[in-house]
Amino acid sequence: MKNVVIGISWPFANGDLHLGHIASSLSGDVIARFYRLNGDKVVLVSGSDCHGTPIEIEALKKGCSQKELADKCHQNFARDFKDIGISFDIYNRTDDTYHKEFVKEKFRKYYKSGYLYSKDEEQLYCNHCNLFLADRYINGVCPKCGNIIKGDECEKCGSLFQISEVKEKRCAICGGEANYKRTSNLYFSFTKFQKDLEKLANDSKGKWRENAILFSERYLKEGVPDRCASRSLNWGIDIPIKDYEDKKIYGWFENVWGYVSASKKYLESIGENYEEYWKNGYDNEIYLVHAKDNIPFHSIIFPSLLLASEENYKLPDRIISDEYLTIEGEKLSKSKGNYISIRELLDRYPADAIRYYLLINDPDKRDFNFTFNGFINSINSELLGKWGNFINRTLLFINKSFNGKLNKYSVDEEVKNKIIDLYKVSGECIKKGNVKEGLEKIFDFISYSNKYFDAKEPWILAKNDVSKCEEVLYNCVNIIVNVNTILKPYLPNSSEIVESYLSYKNNKWEYTELEQASVLNDIKPLYIRYDKKVIEEETARHLSKKNAHF
Repeated sequence: MKNVVIGISWPFANGDLHLGHIASSLSGDVIARFYRLNGDKVVLVSGSDCHGTPIEIEALKKGCSQKELADKCHQNFARDFKDIGISFDIYNRTDDTYHKEFVKEKFRKYYKSGYLYSKDEEQLYCNHCNLFLADRYINGVCPKCGNIIKGDECEKCGSLFQISEVKEKRCAICGGEANYKRTSNLYFSFTKFQKDLEKLANDSKGKWRENAILFSERYLKEGVPDRCASRSLNWGIDIPIKDYEDKKIYGWFENVWGYVSASKKYLESIGENYEEYWKNGYDNEIYLVHAKDNIPFHSIIFPSLLLASEENYKLPDRIISDEYLTIEGEKLSKSKGNYISIRELLDRYPADAIRYYLLINDPDKRDFNFTFNGFINSINSELLGKWGNFINRTLLFINKSFNGKLNKYSVDEEVKNKIIDLYKVSGECIKKGNVKEGLEKIFDFISYSNKYFDAKEPWILAKNDVSKCEEVLYNCVNIIVNVNTILKPYLPNSSEIVESYLSYKNNKWEYTELEQASVLNDIKPLYIRYDKKVIEEETARHLSKKNAHF
């Protein structure tokens, strides 16, 4: 039995959860559900990032306090994640007292051991707002590609740099010019871990996503600079160091520690030792799941913080970093109205339909363009047309010709071997984080299953060879039972419905056969077919929302 931690990146509590958040999170849920079925002990962890500039800016816009905004967003996030079926063992928040005390302890230790050091410097300041400006409060121009940026990251070229390198710096709040003013800050010594990080990136080839390796190698080639760990903010975790009580701990330092603090909080609540999940010397596996804009925080920053703690923390085994999601051919942008909140879709479509479309198109190697045409067609032709169709035709036939009851028969060896192989192959895909590939293989087998049904022609056998017909249908039920188990990590709600149709429950990742098939009398289609006009309606609704932003 393995101890598995899956950490899904923490969304900023400053707005709605959108499809980009969900697309980069679902892989983590699939991995967690698989390991649970496999009999392993799992902690699926995330939470709301309640500190930092994005929350302060949005609160100013809305005329509310940062805490009021964070509370509302956290409540909505927890609801939306639950409704899309992400099975968190704990969904925490960075303004949680347990997390804050955990982070303060680490901060004090780093300062005492010399990994944090004081540095007098010129920091950007807005005279109009009377405020030192954190990096996210800065609008400017990327010094490498000329793109308009916010803060110290460029989404276009992927560069991460010192805020001093940004050109044409202006205050993101009022738009006024940002000037420098003298202050003192605490810096974290990333340079001390350059060689450790190079070794980690090299050793992780084949286990981390390729984009994580390439991004990390580029940062390391440029040389990882020390990074400011304190900021003059009003909202955040207080710095527990003398002479810095008026400043807050920078978000990049404390939010990644949330994976550990939340895991520890949860495991303590059920009487388990968190070290068995997070420390070296145990049979454990650590996954970090996020979009590619978060790569440096998980491949550079978090490993450095773990090493600096000198507490035998294990470094991440697998980084599952998605490429970007675009919407109807354009970059996802909340400011331009080109985004879709997950709530919008959940209010109109089943969670498993959304999960399927995002998972079968998981942007694991390249960006994925979400379209309503693709979404609706995936439900009609794949979920309904393949899996739903196979279930419906099999179970309705059993009810019609055998009064809902089948005796046990020997399973066709070819069918049985293919199912056993599907458990193995799809399971290995999920373990490696290749959830899209795993789902593709499952639906390839579903296509085979429909061909098997057609080739055996049970509607003819029902007239000429009733026993042979019953045997064929028993094979089809056996396919349904096992494929349904293999699909559980992907389509949890649908899987429960199928189990109810056959009055059975299977919570193990292993081949199984029913002693007797017993089908409910009232079998309803697992999925509904959507009229093509729905595509036009959804597209028009989305276009209207975009136009409202101009």
